[in-house]
Amino acid sequence: MTRSQTILITGASRGLGLALARDLAHRGWTLLLDARGEEALEAARAELAHSTRVVALAGDVTDSWHREALVAAARELGGLDAIVNNASALGTSPLPPLLNYSLDGLEGVFRTNVVAPLALLQSLRGELKPGARILNITSDAGVEAYPGWGGYGASKAALEQLSHVLAAEQPDWRVYWVDPGDMRTQMHQEAYPGEDISDRPLPEVSVPGLVELLTGDLPSGRYQARDLPQSAAQPADAAQAGGVKELRLALTVEDFDAALALYRDGLGLPTLHDWTDSETGRSIVLAAGVGTIELLDRADAAYTDSIESPAQAAGPVRLALEAASVDEASSRLQAHGAEPLGEVVHTSWSTRSQRLRTPDGLHISLYQPDPGHSAGD
Repeated sequence: MTRSQTILITGASRGLGLALARDLAHRGWTLLLDARGEEALEAARAELAHSTRVVALAGDVTDSWHREALVAAARELGGLDAIVNNASALGTSPLPPLLNYSLDGLEGVFRTNVVAPLALLQSLRGELKPGARILNITSDAGVEAYPGWGGYGASKAALEQLSHVLAAEQPDWRVYWVDPGDMRTQMHQEAYPGEDISDRPLPEVSVPGLVELLTGDLPSGRYQARDLPQSAAQPADAAQAGGVKELRLALTVEDFDAALALYRDGLGLPTLHDWTDSETGRSIVLAAGVGTIELLDRADAAYTDSIESPAQAAGPVRLALEAASVDEASSRLQAHGAEPLGEVVHTSWSTRSQRLRTPDGLHISLYQPDPGHSAGD
């Protein structure tokens, strides 16, 4: 059995940190979470605890006592496979030009964005497992000259150089400094008070790239999060040739709120695009892993139905979703209104599978690899 990975994510009560924590929770990672806001962090812990083991400690990473508490928690969890230094300070808002920047404020930004990540690594070095991965969240403001962003950008530039040197000094670690891109977050809104930033994508769009760094085989270095899923998920020449880049299944539902609970909350699918406040109607795009199209003739479709739901055929469209645990995924779906059409079965195509029907009548096949069994076992 593959052991659970354990990760510390700072600034995990909202934004990118929470989006990443949600994704990793559904992958079975053990989470050690940190944030300054105790109430928001507890809400995140309570949500994620339905999927995995979560330890949440409220505090400021610039405080030595809080870092020591994180060290103790990491030791209790058996060590860390990864650390994501995501907690950041924007600094003065509205963003001032450098000649008007408060020097005390600038020191505070550097304490949070540069000194604290290094201090945390120094404190936790004894709890890091072999081959540990370090993700330091940076920004294009660290390499580009944006008026008003001098304080924040200078701190991220310093974090990038710190990361670069750390990678050279610690070749046994994977050290990444990664730019997630513009996001619709509270910090970005604080940078532009009173402005509409709804055109920025949600943090969930950047999560697949972070997961690739945490689970793939990329060397230490600087990466842009949104460039990673495309290069990892499909051949580069296919994308450059104008081929298909995404499979999207569009479902028209009668009860939007019930469907939202079923797919987003029941299956734990992260949000990519959200138009639930639109005046013309409501829609949302949820990430569902790698997209594929399976074509079946009537004979094979009937055979699949006979294994998974002998009493009811699926019709021309059926969702098939690979789950880490069919039993857990099925329980969550049933809690949100799905009806099982049969028990979990061992199939002749070497999976454990279960068929369910949504309130809208769509069939969902949940499956997980089960190479040790077949339908005849």
